[in-house]
Amino acid sequence: MITVAHFPMLPVLLALHVLSVVIWVGGMAFVTTVVLPALARLPAAERIPAFLEIERRFGLQARIWVLVAGASGGAMLAQLHLTILVGTSHGLWLDGMIAFWAFFMFLLFVLEPAFLHRRLRDRGARDGEATRRLLLRGHALLLAIAILVVVTAVLGAQGV
Repeated sequence: MITVAHFPMLPVLLALHVLSVVIWVGGMAFVTTVVLPALARLPAAERIPAFLEIERRFGLQARIWVLVAGASGGAMLAQLHLTILVGTSHGLWLDGMIAFWAFFMFLLFVLEPAFLHRRLRDRGARDGEATRRLLLRGHALLLAIAILVVVTAVLGAQGV
């Protein structure tokens, strides 16, 4: 049995990890289920600029919380010597978390700044509604994957 006496930082790391995932995935859920549908009420020419402004504000927070999730998760992996489970059938839940986190690191720190925002602006200027629907479908897919990863990670961490 793992106790706090063995790893005094474990409760802090776990709390930071859970908090970061709640804010990160909760923000995705808010954007997917509230913001993107609400943009349909705006004139087509205003939809993508409005989304980009909202995303700019949340994007910084998402980047911070994704970094916190990675740092706290990595520290727990190391402290608890769970790296031996990575790549095994017993560690599929870890593989899922790591893969989802790595994808979001790439998305938030490489794809978005390099070309996604520019492409959204250009495409949104031509067809704001089609671009909003594409964003909604993409965000819905990412949210569904995030929910699946969270559920399997919680079950996997409990040995289920």
